[in-house]
Amino acid sequence: MTLSSSTPEPDTTAKGKLAKHLRRIRQSAGFATMPPLARRLGVSPDLISKIETGKHVPTMDIFLAWLEACEVTEEARLYLTEIWTLARGAGGIREFFEKYAAAEEKATLLRMWGLLVVPGPLQTRDYAHAMFLAGGLDEDDAAEQTDLRVRRRAKVDGSDAAHVTALIYEPVLDFRVGTPETMIAQLEHLLELSQRHNVVIQVVPNTGYFSGIQAAFQIASGPAIADTVELETLEDHVTDDPSAADRAIALFEHVRGYALNVVESRKVITEAIERWKARQE
Repeated sequence: MTLSSSTPEPDTTAKGKLAKHLRRIRQSAGFATMPPLARRLGVSPDLISKIETGKHVPTMDIFLAWLEACEVTEEARLYLTEIWTLARGAGGIREFFEKYAAAEEKATLLRMWGLLVVPGPLQTRDYAHAMFLAGGLDEDDAAEQTDLRVRRRAKVDGSDAAHVTALIYEPVLDFRVGTPETMIAQLEHLLELSQRHNVVIQVVPNTGYFSGIQAAFQIASGPAIADTVELETLEDHVTDDPSAADRAIALFEHVRGYALNVVESRKVITEAIERWKARQE
């Protein structure tokens, strides 16, 4: 049965759970109706409605602004961010992403900023599959989307691999996707990739706010394509506008300024692996 536009997303899915919690914290914060919060966030009441029914998963900017406006506690922020991450991952490659996927296939240089989860082309099959299942997909759909995700790994370790620079925010290493075994395998995969001549992986320590922490993004570059950026703003989008690409590249280098070097990053990833192994016991 297809849900009507007014029917809320079931709260058995990540989208539905997020919608329910965001609606409750709005009401608890004293925003009895949607318009006052919409004015506070600078968005339309219709967007608030879509978010609270699970029809739209908010971008990072709107999500963080929502939590700030409702004065959510730090503990609740961590819990809600985990749900938000899973909800954002549900559904695999979204329609808007197709332009970036096409550019990625032709790219000779990929730059990725993994803010909440391991960037797609660096994910193991089990990690990707666990994300899609947690996002509410059934087994068949999760398997299909996982196959699409895994194909992107060819640009990292295939015969036509690009040069890859991936910046990964340190909390990603401890954010559980799947089982501890899934996390161990994923982090070991990052270590293995970091030994390849075409891959640079750097961990960005969790030292507080810095420019670039609001949204993940990635940039595909090469002689056969214009610099193409996939990023999150008020609405997810892909652009090859030169000025937007230049800003994204500058932001990437700014974030990289906070990163550990390659050797230090491997050490941090290894320590995270040991923490996950301890959780198996």
